Amino acid sequence: MYADRTAADTGRLYGIRLDGLLVGGVLFRVFDADTGNCEAGCWLEPAAAGRGLVTRAVRVIIDWAVLERGMRRVEWLVSSENTASINVVKRLGMSLDGVQRRNDPYRGVRQDTEIWSVLAPEWRAAHRTR
Repeated sequence: MYADRTAADTGRLYGIRLDGLLVGGVLFRVFDADTGNCEAGCWLEPAAAGRGLVTRAVRVIIDWAVLERGMRRVEWLVSSENTASINVVKRLGMSLDGVQRRNDPYRGVRQDTEIWSVLAPEWRAAHRTR
């Protein structure tokens, strides 16, 4: 599916490797070059957690999306229960736009989804200071 999305320029998937082993991934679940909006996300094996791998990998793909492709807005949707993912978006300097209450039935329990984002001018300003 992501090979097709990459070919159509509507999504991307990148692996995260640790010592040669695939331990996670970062992706653009949505990538709309026409509107300048995209949605980033991730997954990571628990054994690889706590090493900053996701934060570094997401920073790279957002740099590419904003600085190379001209995206105007990058979103991150996350369950309010997913503290690790929320900490990633905070480290990246994203802002909480709002919460979709009880919108996501996950394993039989309806969860809230937080919507975080960063706008291109905000990302560029932070990029200059690194």
